[in-house]
Amino acid sequence: MITLEHCQVLDAADQTAGLSGQFEPPPPGQIFLDGNSIGAMPRSVPQRMAQALHGEWSALRRQAWHQADWLDAPQRIGAAMAGLLGAPAQDVIAVDNTSLNLHKLLAYGLQLAGAEGQRNVIVYEADGFPTDAHVVQGIVRHGQGRWQARPIASPGELDDALQADVAMVLLAHVDYRSSARWDLPATTTAVHAAGARVLWDLSHSAGVLPIGLAESRADFAVACGYKYLSGGPGAAALAYIRHDLQGHDWPALPGWLGHADRMNFRAQYEPAPGPLSLVSGTMPVLQNVAMECAARIWAGVEPELLFAKHSSLSETLVTLMAEQCGALGVRLLSPANYAQRGGHLAFSCPGGGPTCEALLAAGVVTSFRQPDVIRFGLAPATVSHADLWQAVARLRSILLDETWREARFQEVSV
Repeated sequence: MITLEHCQVLDAADQTAGLSGQFEPPPPGQIFLDGNSIGAMPRSVPQRMAQALHGEWSALRRQAWHQADWLDAPQRIGAAMAGLLGAPAQDVIAVDNTSLNLHKLLAYGLQLAGAEGQRNVIVYEADGFPTDAHVVQGIVRHGQGRWQARPIASPGELDDALQADVAMVLLAHVDYRSSARWDLPATTTAVHAAGARVLWDLSHSAGVLPIGLAESRADFAVACGYKYLSGGPGAAALAYIRHDLQGHDWPALPGWLGHADRMNFRAQYEPAPGPLSLVSGTMPVLQNVAMECAARIWAGVEPELLFAKHSSLSETLVTLMAEQCGALGVRLLSPANYAQRGGHLAFSCPGGGPTCEALLAAGVVTSFRQPDVIRFGLAPATVSHADLWQAVARLRSILLDETWREARFQEVSV
């Protein structure tokens, strides 16, 4: 049996322990296991935001674009976080949001395919995260017959779907419900062997798992900035374009700040080099101020240590759940093999949503998905092994006492 003392020993040996002090701690008694929904706030954010508001916006006004260097924040943030994606600094940029970047990169990849031949099919996961499917459906609808969609119901269908007419494949590296993980290098190789290109949605893996975009020669990728990366609510997403695929065509949404000569206001568009062309309009300056606080933290982190901590947390939680709650009906829905699962762990749990609400009342913040799935998001920078022991002990108490049946827990929050 894993004891609290055993978890404390693991925490004492944690080589990333110093990271947690760079983030705001949770309120007393609270355990945040929702890094897959929104990450912790860096401690430096309030002071840095105050400086941006009073020392830059109020004091400098238009001069702040250059004196405070607001314009180059997307490149700085992307470069600082690129190491967590296994990508060169110059190939990553922080811009817009996940949905917009998926659209822009998918459309760009299709433009390249259209220029190269007759491929016109987009393969995507029929039951993946809704925005991924919606982006594909929108491009097909507005393409008026130029593009066709080919949904797959499971990973086992990908090989048959990769026919000679496929131009692009859009896949979520990690499933947002079960946390099942694609083998990114092997899948990228298979897509390339079929003559197509792949766009990866890294929303549930960036910042917690090894990704290796450059090593696997992934074509395109998007990563959510406000989950494990702790960029703050509504933070920009990261966009990646493999270096040799850059600059072959216009971006799908050209705009003045993505122009090669952005400050001379040319009427004729000319795309800026590299991912900078993805910056179409004015960036959200204040949001980037907060996100850059997180970027400074990640720039000093050894990714391998972060990933090893996550592996240890994940394996510990699986064992704790089996030991303390398995006999009470809790069942692991994520893959048993760590190499096949993502940043969070999904468990089928008696009571489902009401149990998730009872956990909230007990100070454990998780998230619920129908029909009875509770997700535990493991952010390695801020979650300890002792946190997991306490969280599982509280869940066990809720299940033993059937607290979740109380009327106050029957209305389930998002």
